[in-house]
Amino acid sequence: MKVELELENMSCNHCKMAVQQAMQQVQGISRHEVEIGRAVIETANWGAIKEEVAALLDEEGYPIRSAAASDN
Repeated sequence: MKVELELENMSCNHCKMAVQQAMQQVQGISRHEVEIGRAVIETANWGAIKEEVAALLDEEGYPIRSAAASDN
C-alpha cells in the first residue's frame, strides 16, 4: 500500500532530513520518499502504523495535513 502524506511546516532540506530520519524509525515502512511538504511511504498495514507515524512527525514539528492511501 502506498500512502501520500501532505506535511505542514517543511521549508528546507533540514526539514526533509528530519522527516526521513523519523520514517526510518518506524517498523513496517518498506520504502519512503520525502520531498519538501510531502512524503510517500509504502507499508503493508497503514492502519497499524499511522498513529506512530503521526506522533513522530508531530514531535519533529511536521504534522500531517492529509493522508491518502492507495493499493498501488
